[in-house]
Amino acid sequence: MLHHCQDEGVVYPDYAENTHPKLLFVCRTEGEESAIPRVMHKHDDRLEIMFIARGSGHYLIDGRQYLAQEGDILVFNQGAVHDERPHMNPDSLIYSCGISQLKIAGLPDNNLIGRDKSAVIPSGEHQSALHGMFDLLCSQIFNKERHHGVVTHHLLNAIVVMCRNICLARHEELQKTETSLGLSIKEFIDEHYKEPIKLDSITNELGITQFYLIHVFKRFSGYSPKQYIIRRRVGEAQSLLLNTDMDVTTIAGLVGYESVNNFHRVFKMVVGIPPTQYKNRWMEGIRATAT
Repeated sequence: MLHHCQDEGVVYPDYAENTHPKLLFVCRTEGEESAIPRVMHKHDDRLEIMFIARGSGHYLIDGRQYLAQEGDILVFNQGAVHDERPHMNPDSLIYSCGISQLKIAGLPDNNLIGRDKSAVIPSGEHQSALHGMFDLLCSQIFNKERHHGVVTHHLLNAIVVMCRNICLARHEELQKTETSLGLSIKEFIDEHYKEPIKLDSITNELGITQFYLIHVFKRFSGYSPKQYIIRRRVGEAQSLLLNTDMDVTTIAGLVGYESVNNFHRVFKMVVGIPPTQYKNRWMEGIRATAT
């Protein structure tokens, strides 16, 4: 029996005219290495898509708390503050990729879905296909297969289109009232987290009581305002450690800590290892990949 299909061409109708996404990196982490937390941070130059092939974890994305599990797609839009706490699991396997030049009609640059949509979506019946595509993408890049640029271009487009289609099919609208207030609290903290913020400054700005503020924000994000501020500071410190040559004392001051000892204590409490060891471990991983 013959089956006929219509060739719709290579242009995805949701892309802005004459644009295609560009792959910046692809990452495959497994076992204990996948369990190192990446604390509150954001990316102003890219979208990241993560796929949990095996394992689970708690993730805060754009102020909303999620429990992500095997088969879930995680979308980190450009500019979305997020916090990653994968669970320790020797069998875990997580894929992620960084993408730039994504322009979807009606959305900001490098945004796959709107802010009113859930950022963690079960892949369902597409789990096996996504796993295979991410695995092939890694193989092409890591092994520098012949003409891997052409293959990865088409694989990336397939991943982006499939993930967007799954997101739109399974989207979950956020609750409007408390979510709107929770976002307002989050955005205030995101703007002022390097400063010595007091709850009074937030309640005065938003015209609510401290009790209601803590209640709403905890339900919205999974963290108290104080916990969120700490994780936001540590996340920014991680970014500075990885992307600059600044010393730890300078970084501590930039993220709001007058005492470097206090910064060391908080960083180790949140990440599990001291800041210098965190940077050295990351750099060793880069050198190992390069060789």
